Amino acid sequence: MSVPLVAAEALALITYGILVIVEVARFGLTGPESVSNVPAVVLEIVIFTGFGIALAFTARGLWQARRPARAPAVLAQLIAFVIGGPLAFSDDAGPRIAGIIIVAVAGAATIALLSRGVTQEMDDSTA
Repeated sequence: MSVPLVAAEALALITYGILVIVEVARFGLTGPESVSNVPAVVLEIVIFTGFGIALAFTARGLWQARRPARAPAVLAQLIAFVIGGPLAFSDDAGPRIAGIIIVAVAGAATIALLSRGVTQEMDDSTA
């Protein structure tokens, strides 16, 4: 159960990075000057895409029942809680819905990653 959730998070992050590239190519840099400059956009693309690629490798490690893959997956869920929590309490509907989805997926993935079944599967694969 945890592998599809982590893989979906990876796909969402990579897709977001690609969408930022497409949006900048179509409309140029828009918005407040503090966040709409070339270094900020490049950093945003690198962070989201890089984090997504790292999560994809983590999902592969979980698929192969490799114990070292669980720690970064749980850490990613904690980061998702930190990001999604404030969004879930936003006044705007769009960010609020995104925040609720992020927190729900992170919660489900955390429960799955720390479940007895995943622990037993990883213990069995190392024997």
